[in-house]
Amino acid sequence: MLSARKVLLALWVITPVINPGICLSAKPSSTSTSRQFLVFGAEVSVRGAICDLAERTKSHLLHLLSQHDNWKTPLLINLDYPQVNYPDLREARIEVSQLGFGLKLQLNLLVTPELQGRAVQREILRAILIEWIYRGRANVAAGSPYVSPPDWLLDGLLALQPGNEIGITAELLQTVVDANKIAPLEDVVKQTHSRLDAASRKLFEAYSQALLQLLLETPNGRQKLLQYLMDLPDAPNDALADLRVHFPETLGHAPDKWWGLSVARLSAANRHEILGATQTSKLLDRLLHFRIADRDGKTREYSLGDYAIFRKLPGYPGVLERIGRQLLLLSARAHPSYRAIVQEDYELTELLGSGQTKGVRQRLARVESYRAVIERRANEIDDYLNWYEATQLKTISGAFTEVLKNAQAPEENRPHRRDAISVYLDSIEMEMQ
Repeated sequence: MLSARKVLLALWVITPVINPGICLSAKPSSTSTSRQFLVFGAEVSVRGAICDLAERTKSHLLHLLSQHDNWKTPLLINLDYPQVNYPDLREARIEVSQLGFGLKLQLNLLVTPELQGRAVQREILRAILIEWIYRGRANVAAGSPYVSPPDWLLDGLLALQPGNEIGITAELLQTVVDANKIAPLEDVVKQTHSRLDAASRKLFEAYSQALLQLLLETPNGRQKLLQYLMDLPDAPNDALADLRVHFPETLGHAPDKWWGLSVARLSAANRHEILGATQTSKLLDRLLHFRIADRDGKTREYSLGDYAIFRKLPGYPGVLERIGRQLLLLSARAHPSYRAIVQEDYELTELLGSGQTKGVRQRLARVESYRAVIERRANEIDDYLNWYEATQLKTISGAFTEVLKNAQAPEENRPHRRDAISVYLDSIEMEMQ
């Protein structure tokens, strides 16, 4: 195996970078601890952060797939700041090519305030997987196209990174499970991450985690996933059919059933966590609006306040018994301010289920009044916190970063003019910032 230093000496002369007049050898550089990642440009602190991020990303990947670090091709990471003469450059792009003695991998990153660590990690992970795919393919002809790992695999691996919160993912999937609107597996496998808006990306990341967990938990799942990666250059155009071939135990037989079970299981992953006030309110509303079949078999939606009507139907005791069990489960996770309400609703279902109606109307009115007070107070707290964040905080929380980015996207995506006057005005604008 050629050493990283020898490879660099061969690449310095022919490696194009963002500014055509500068080669990598003219830039300051840093090398990661495993020596696979060589970072050029920017300040030493930025290069060190990129090296650390790359090593952590690779370490987690190796641990997740139970592999040793047997890299062969170094990854050159070229850092540059925005330049007036090149306004249309993407924030991240990977260059893959075949040289006379092996594969060349280079990741070009544009260092801007909008560049996010997760986006950088995603491209580093893509480059690592490309190196894995072509590690044993030394005879690839120059000019041949190179395959990239699918987006669902990248997002699934990132979702399984240590420290990621499972709560948001579970809530997103719980919504689609409750609405019985789980996306078809074929759509998830073929989806392109860059074409989605911020909200759709969050849901796609949740689906990707569910799919990756399903594949890893099959018999010899890690080895089969590695083989799937190695076979990607020869894979057919049908992405789902390729997955079925490599994972026949699950996707080969009843894939829709396995897919639905995986999504449902991940949606229940945070059942041990205490819910927020808004989440508790939504779940309570969902439980207290139920459907009961009449004597003709047609179903209609009711609430507890409609007890005078649904008490005449034969199937109402069984429905109320089921709701009572769900209210008991909810009481263990409900927000503290809602626990008394959930307990009261549970007792009301017990009374109505046994045919007792004395005092029920008054208790329903008391619960409704107390709940209105709780929700009004919760809204006031949310309004105050939003006002405080918008006017008093000296740092940005990042909660609205994606929203602001999408709002600014139409302006940023306009094509830049390259005439002399426009370039001059752009340079003045950058100096004034």
